[in-house]
Amino acid sequence: MNNRGSSENVVSFHSTPSAPSTPPSSPRRPPLPRRVRLRRRIWLILMLILFLWSGSEWIIQTRAVHSKEAALVEKRRELALLEKERRELKQEINRLQDEDYLFELARKMGYGKPGEEILDVSDLP
Repeated sequence: MNNRGSSENVVSFHSTPSAPSTPPSSPRRPPLPRRVRLRRRIWLILMLILFLWSGSEWIIQTRAVHSKEAALVEKRRELALLEKERRELKQEINRLQDEDYLFELARKMGYGKPGEEILDVSDLP
């Protein structure tokens, strides 16, 4: 069913003369019904409320995250100080188990071995 020679199914385009120097006017749409306008306003208001609510929630949560991050940094500093103190106390425990260190501490406190005489040089001018 292929008729290549017939012109029945051929589409032709003809140019139509336009009106002389009249600007094309935009067709005016008829105004929307009142119910449609009301629905659109309600939808717009709901979208604005949703947008404002989500924005405020985002700001509130961002502030909460920043404050918790600051608290975390402070706790990490505190942890580092406590671990340093713990290491120093462990070293002190190890030193207190050394007999020579205990004798040195006793001498600083004014004690001595039996028969040993302690001279206090802090009273001298």
